[in-house]
Amino acid sequence: MAMGQDIEDPKFEILKIGPCAYRKLIVPDALKFKCDGNNYRYEDEEEDEEERELDDQMTYEGDEWVLRLPIVAVFHRFIVGSRARTKQRIELESGARITVPHRENQEDAIYLRARQKNHIYSAKAQIELLCEKEEPKLEYTHFLSVPLAHDARFRQQVDKFREDVILQRFEGIDSSIFMPSRRMHITLCMLKLHSHAQVEEMKQALEEAKARIAATAEFARPLVASLKGLHIMTDDPTSVSVVFTTDRASALQHRMNNLADLMFNILKARGLVTAQNLMAQRLLSSDGAHAEVKLHATLMNTKYSRAYPREDGSRGDRAMIDASTLMETFAGVDFGAVRLGEIQLSCLEEMGEDGYYRSLYSLPLCDQQSFG
Repeated sequence: MAMGQDIEDPKFEILKIGPCAYRKLIVPDALKFKCDGNNYRYEDEEEDEEERELDDQMTYEGDEWVLRLPIVAVFHRFIVGSRARTKQRIELESGARITVPHRENQEDAIYLRARQKNHIYSAKAQIELLCEKEEPKLEYTHFLSVPLAHDARFRQQVDKFREDVILQRFEGIDSSIFMPSRRMHITLCMLKLHSHAQVEEMKQALEEAKARIAATAEFARPLVASLKGLHIMTDDPTSVSVVFTTDRASALQHRMNNLADLMFNILKARGLVTAQNLMAQRLLSSDGAHAEVKLHATLMNTKYSRAYPREDGSRGDRAMIDASTLMETFAGVDFGAVRLGEIQLSCLEEMGEDGYYRSLYSLPLCDQQSFG
């Protein structure tokens, strides 16, 4: 609307309506308004803005935009929520409708519908934040392992240690808590891969890591761990759930951390792990800037104990044992030097024919010819 103060020399005409007279401002044709008419849009109109990342993935069906948003099916229950309240809240706050496929379909996606694209983007942002929040509740399915069980001499030493400990008849220690020698390994990282697509993405990530590791100067040098002694995760040997052996050489630790940094960066970039999850696994420094992998080969773990089963036959809560005498007695145990030849993508609950965890992919840690 033009005002008198907007015109240098305003002129008016008298307009009579019934018994009343009004002054009407005469607006010159050449007057330039401060308001740009092109910037005005009706609220119900689609916003004329630059194309955003997912615009080309949206389809226009009927009178609304539709986006197929890839979300692993295991997250669908969190999006729906108790009595569908979470879904309803996101729909109300974003203005978009959410369609979650039936459980029978096991489709790793949901569908967002709205008349305006910005409503879809709003729903997408809320759903992604929700999934990030709920991710810690998901179970681990796979892990990156460095196999040790390929070494026959090492397996013999582990079996001998187990027999020697059982003969001592330490209180609370039975054969069920020992890691089978054919499964001995070092864990690099635990993973949550709940769909075939995620497993395939993981394989592609490892293929990328394989090429980058092979290009490093350290790849030409052999990688060997001298595994000695017994160690625990805490400072109290009277309350222990895990006993492991390791190589505390700083050179080995430094090299493995460099490899872990390379791999973690690739996995984070592909959305296969988050910094939050790596921190929860205690695989990063306190500031989260770099990898700090605690190299350990588990020998005993009370979560495998058959001493305290539940009524349904499943394993009970993890028990604690007093390992102080055990650690004093076997403080000098030496399991020998073992080649660290590869990393495997291992299935957590599936075993291969050799008794080791079923492998879905493997990549060399060093040039195999370097072992001589």
